Order: sequence, then C-alpha cells, then structure tokens
Amino acid sequence: MANMKCLKCGRVLDVTGLAPGSNITCACGNVASVPAGTSRKTLFAILAVSGVVLLCPCVGILSAIAIPNFIRFQSRAKQAECKMNLKAWYTAQQAHQAGANAFEPDVSKVGFMLERGNRYAYFAGEGPMESRAEAQATGTEGAVSVGVDTFRFAAMRPLSIADLPREVAGQLGVSGECPDCAITLACAGNIDNDETLDVWVVSSGELGLRDVNGAPVVPGVPANIVNDVTD
Repeated sequence: MANMKCLKCGRVLDVTGLAPGSNITCACGNVASVPAGTSRKTLFAILAVSGVVLLCPCVGILSAIAIPNFIRFQSRAKQAECKMNLKAWYTAQQAHQAGANAFEPDVSKVGFMLERGNRYAYFAGEGPMESRAEAQATGTEGAVSVGVDTFRFAAMRPLSIADLPREVAGQLGVSGECPDCAITLACAGNIDNDETLDVWVVSSGELGLRDVNGAPVVPGVPANIVNDVTD
C-alpha cells in the first residue's frame, strides 16, 4: 500500500516507506495511522480456508460414491469363499461318483475338507451338521452340512437348513436312484450384517431354479440365488 485517504478531508496521503502503525499528519491537521497490509501468510490462510470450504461438498459426494462401492467390493470378495468351496465340493462329489457309482452327502466320505474361518454354512441335505463354535472342530458322524465358524466370527449367528429359501432347501442332497441320481449342494452366509442371507447352489442335475439375474441354473456351475450384496 503506497497511498491512503485522510478520513477527515479525503485527501490522498503518500505513505510510501512508512511502517504499518506509523502516524502521518494530513495538511488539514488530522493525524492518521498507516494501516497494516495483508501479509502473504494471511493471504495463504484465507485461500486455504476458502479451498476447504469449496472442497467439502466435493468430498462428501465422493465419499457417498466410494464408501458403498468399497463395501460391495469387500462383500464380493467374501462371496469368493462360497463359490470356491462349492466348486471344490462338487469336484469331490464327481470323483466319488466315478468310483462308487453314487453320490455321497456325508462330508467326511467324499474327501472334502473345509478350512476353518468360513463365513458360510454348507449344506448337502437334511441331517447332522458339523459345528464350528469351538476352537477345535470335532467331526460329527454322518454330517451332511458344516456350520459357520462362529468361534472365529463371534458376531455371526449359526445357520441351519431352515434359513434357506424353500425352493433351495427342498432340493438339497441326493435325488433320484443311483447311478442315475444327482446331488445338490448349497451355501449360505450373512456377509454384510443385515437380515438377508447370501445363498448359492450347485447341482449335478437340473433344478428348475433361476439365479439373481434370471438365468437358469446350469448343472455343475455355482449359481447365486439370493445376493446379499445388493438385496
């Protein structure tokens, strides 16, 4: 600032070289103080605050988009457990059928070992379930299903075949007369802490079911019947 106006008469005063706060006397006799100019630090601070104020709505919009997408990504990653295990279980059933000329719903008899830390329960029919509520899982004789690992995931509730949709539960296990028989396996889990269960199914035969996209369930391919990510 090189000039200022006298507050009394309006005359322009030259304040070049005077420090802020110094006094200057106008020709009219009025004494005035040289005002302080805006420093760079103050200017930067004003710009920074303005930037934050303008940016906040954008951050809110981006968060509203990014957070739900991240949650869905996490849920889909959890779904991979079910798909992978249904494929492995189905492969074990096919191998057993090739040797015994029949399918076997008993988990311990088909050479399929489900690792601990499972968020999904697995069902191959109505009958005994292997519980995973303790640190060491104890094999259940004749178990045709495996429960959620509630020891590791204490917040998750145990699931039973009654929690499955009727159209799925009614077709589990071995159907028909072997060797012309089929077997159907299902898994269910609550992966986002709501009331909806994520339900998948795989079968060696035709089920007459459709997946969440309306496509027919194809034998040998895991199909998502209820999607907990979107429902």
